[in-house]
Amino acid sequence: MQLENKVAIVTGASSGIGVAIARELNAHGIHLMITARREDKLNALRDELTESGVDVAVCPGDVTVEADCQNIVNITVEIFGTIDILINNAGYGPPASLLDTDETLWDATIDSCLKSVYLMTRAALPTMLAKNSGTIVQISSVAGKYGFNNRTAYCAAKWGVQGFTEALRTELGSNGIHVFTVNPAAVATPWWAMGNDPQPPEIMERMLQPEDIAGAVRWGLTQPDHIQLNEIELKTYRSPWAR
Repeated sequence: MQLENKVAIVTGASSGIGVAIARELNAHGIHLMITARREDKLNALRDELTESGVDVAVCPGDVTVEADCQNIVNITVEIFGTIDILINNAGYGPPASLLDTDETLWDATIDSCLKSVYLMTRAALPTMLAKNSGTIVQISSVAGKYGFNNRTAYCAAKWGVQGFTEALRTELGSNGIHVFTVNPAAVATPWWAMGNDPQPPEIMERMLQPEDIAGAVRWGLTQPDHIQLNEIELKTYRSPWAR
């Protein structure tokens, strides 16, 4: 895919990986709809990115709510005329043993990591199908492939993302729409540093950085159509993807 002048939606774009992805795509000339629940953060990012001269729009919303997802898609099409790329990045999953995972925490984790992917994909897909082209990128995790201690809900959600993506890829067949996952190990985001599993600075520096994930997304988007890219897995330490 030639990235310049394409249109992308990035969910969870108010911090961490979402911000890095928005910056990376903006740097390569992609027009953006950025969305998350924190409008002030989105507006600050939009103001930063529009200095490049590439269009950036904001639509705050909760991607675990169907009406919000449809609204994000509708406004994107209204502003830009189409959707070429959907980046399903939003997600939430604090560590907890199964016995400490009550129904509220379970539902919040499944909704933010898995239901959001279903809702946003279902909302955006008709626009892509109408033109027989598009790319859907799921920011998943190695926790969608391997089990981890005190991550039962998060692993269940991310394994669900893997299964959803593989089934969708089969369902779409030859419709010209590409779907792949990016599966990073631990990423040094503010969420990780503050509440997930705080690590010393020297460890945080060696962990994957949000820019690594953004670079992997950009690389995946630029692969030729004949390459059937299913997933990109990133190991714990710094990768070569970053721009």
